[in-house]
Amino acid sequence: MLFIALGLAGFIVIACMRVTDPLLPVIAEEFQVSVGQAGIVVTAYAVAYGLFLLAYGPLGDRYGKLRIVAWTLTAASFCVAACAFATQLATLAALRFLTGVASAATVPLAIAWIADNVPLEHRQKSIARYMSAVIFGQMLGGAVGGVLSDWVGWRTIFLIFGALTALAAAFVWSRVRDEVLAMAPRAPLRQAGQRYAELLRDPRAADVLTGVLVEGFCVFGGLAYVGALLHTKHGFSFSQVGLSLLAYGVGGLVYSANAPAILRFVGQRGMIAHGGVLMAWSLIMIGASSQAWPCVLALGVLGFGFYLMHNTLQTLATEMAPSVRGTSFGLFAFAFFAGQALGVAAIGWLIDSQGYTIGLGLAGAGVGLLGLWLQGSPVVPRTR
Repeated sequence: MLFIALGLAGFIVIACMRVTDPLLPVIAEEFQVSVGQAGIVVTAYAVAYGLFLLAYGPLGDRYGKLRIVAWTLTAASFCVAACAFATQLATLAALRFLTGVASAATVPLAIAWIADNVPLEHRQKSIARYMSAVIFGQMLGGAVGGVLSDWVGWRTIFLIFGALTALAAAFVWSRVRDEVLAMAPRAPLRQAGQRYAELLRDPRAADVLTGVLVEGFCVFGGLAYVGALLHTKHGFSFSQVGLSLLAYGVGGLVYSANAPAILRFVGQRGMIAHGGVLMAWSLIMIGASSQAWPCVLALGVLGFGFYLMHNTLQTLATEMAPSVRGTSFGLFAFAFFAGQALGVAAIGWLIDSQGYTIGLGLAGAGVGLLGLWLQGSPVVPRTR
């Protein structure tokens, strides 16, 4: 039941992150601003989410991961529901910022909790199962937002998501007492900075953190512009773009369903190397193809390849500092988020100056080289 509750929470948090993407034109019309100005509701959430990833890890290690997830989900439920009553764009942006603050704890602390409670030999499979819910959130958040906005209006969408967040919080609260009673004494919060510094000085942890930063830079820096490519180069409507981008999530779900068999067959080194190759091929194909259908196929391959590498990095990250997994995984998540933010800016500049073929091609080459480099890193076990 707890695993289901954490999965529901991860789904809701990620879906809530994406739900405003298709709502921007509606919100712009409601508050009589441009779509670009309405985009502040997306930016506000993303900035808060990224910054507070570093705060919740030490809190989870000190006071209990489930307790922090439960408290923050409870706060998030009120923030999400309150968005329905915003009368000004500035108010809505402030509430989205607070929602991002309250939502940042859920996914990294849930994975850290799984790592605390699942033996290493079964951990990658369990994390892959959990990530299925997160993938569904990525896939359906925007789609649900677009569909429901026509049926019930954007304000009701926030009320629905607020209620679902409260339901997930209630499930997690039901198990908090068991975790707190089993906790050993933890290091005080004032040592959090020291623990982060120690992780950054650890060569093995540095390899994992560098890997996830470059992965986020290349993959999500490139993926951010695929919709624009499909629209401008291949003439897709925005509905067709949305449906095409679902292929990325489908690829991730195919991986999640087959993760144990893949791990047995190729091992962690093979997953990282093959993931890099598949992502490199996908991004290069999307940038260079003169037809639309190879791009959609490549999006599915990109999703599959991404989770081959990312799920392996997640599992390795749970062993960077086993005694303070909340702290270490919070740093891992922050590095991933920072890579995405830097990648969107840098690859966007490349696309503007050199075109999609060069911009996405270099992103693909980068992630392919990353896979080869990580395959030789001592942090990745040589055994399967």
